[in-house]
Amino acid sequence: LLFLRTSQSAERQEHGATDAVDGFQRQVSGTTDVPRARAHAVVSRWRQLGALAVLCFGIFSALSIWFCASAILQPLMMEWSISDTQGSLLTSAVNFGFCAGCLGSAATGIADIFSPPALVLVGSLGAAVANTSMMLVGGFPGALACRMIVGACLALVYPPGVKLLSTWFSKEERGTAIGIMFGAFCLGSAFPQLLHGIVARHSWQPVAAVTSAACAVSGMLVHALVPVGPYAFPSARFDLSSCVAVVRNPHVSLAIIAYCGHMWELFSVWVWAASFLEHGWGLSRESVPYLAFAIISMGGPGSLLGGMLGDRFGRVPVAAVSLAVSGTCVVGLGLLADAGPLFLRIGIFILWGLTALSDSPQFSVIITIHANQEYVGTAITLQMLCGYLITMLALWAVPWLAGKLSWSWAFFSLAVGPASGLLSLLLLSYTRHRRHEGTTGQASGGVPTASASEASATEYGRPIDACSRGM
Repeated sequence: LLFLRTSQSAERQEHGATDAVDGFQRQVSGTTDVPRARAHAVVSRWRQLGALAVLCFGIFSALSIWFCASAILQPLMMEWSISDTQGSLLTSAVNFGFCAGCLGSAATGIADIFSPPALVLVGSLGAAVANTSMMLVGGFPGALACRMIVGACLALVYPPGVKLLSTWFSKEERGTAIGIMFGAFCLGSAFPQLLHGIVARHSWQPVAAVTSAACAVSGMLVHALVPVGPYAFPSARFDLSSCVAVVRNPHVSLAIIAYCGHMWELFSVWVWAASFLEHGWGLSRESVPYLAFAIISMGGPGSLLGGMLGDRFGRVPVAAVSLAVSGTCVVGLGLLADAGPLFLRIGIFILWGLTALSDSPQFSVIITIHANQEYVGTAITLQMLCGYLITMLALWAVPWLAGKLSWSWAFFSLAVGPASGLLSLLLLSYTRHRRHEGTTGQASGGVPTASASEASATEYGRPIDACSRGM
């Protein structure tokens, strides 16, 4: 689909370089931190696609190392005599480390001070070393520390990666690009399940080794092949008040709250899908990894479709529909439990996998457009910090509810996330209607953002001209 859209826009990319340059000049107007020479750069479509491909591989590898522990949890529990509580801690340790890393990054502003490719390289190599060390510690305490370090290092990979990709695509195309990246995010999350299903008869060590190697290689490729693109954000200085300035922006804060509702549902199902299929549905342990991989990987095409629809029809409507459908699916899964035809339950689960990630690109694009342009990296980092803090609570709540009640009630409770996300999107739409569409939006701190009318066209349902021309 992206290639078809690329072919349709080849002539405009070749002969309409002025549009791209003007768009970049609007991005950097009012600042002298970006060299003027960059404003004369013309974006090559193939360079864009190359940067997108390398960054997608980087995110795929980073997320495969993230979910490595959940995929190999059962053999680890048997080999190291780990209790269920310790297993839950080991699964959520990466989230805790990621949140700690995001907090440090947001407080110091390093996501906006240092080059994103350099941050991705350092984070990838650090995560690979920490994950490989898990094979050497030989017990729960050491593995817990290793996984927390993995999470802290990934805070230098994921948010800077989103920011780096945004520098290669204009606002009109950014949703599709981030949708493809989040599709790689989804496939990376599912990959350890598939890998574990293939090598489960042998050992868990190959899963850790392969994911660690892929993470290290991807970081080096990103650093070597993907510089900052022509739609670069202004450089920033160290400023502890930047976090306060970010959350005071109602568009950014409401988008972050909606993202938290999305994350409450998404990560809980991703992490505990295999346990739900085995204990809730009674499926065999041999078949569960493959079905879990199929369900989680459906987020790949869902994210791509969501990004494309968001660029064309508006980010807020697409996110709202996605939350409504995925929330209905988890309610249906909770109500059905192990009743009803198996093909129907699998179909609902597959539909959930398709829609659960289609809203994610919308939140990130809204934030990159509305946040103070000097602190886009900090804004994305705060978004992910809040989202993954929520997942830590959800990852504890789901197995607790499953033990106290049942896996069906545990899944039913996940609908709270999409419901809160929908409420935040309604408030976001209300905030937009109170603003005059013809005025220029100003972020806290005095740096101009995109115009309110252009942002409304991109996010609230009126297709923009560039989209109608086929991007």
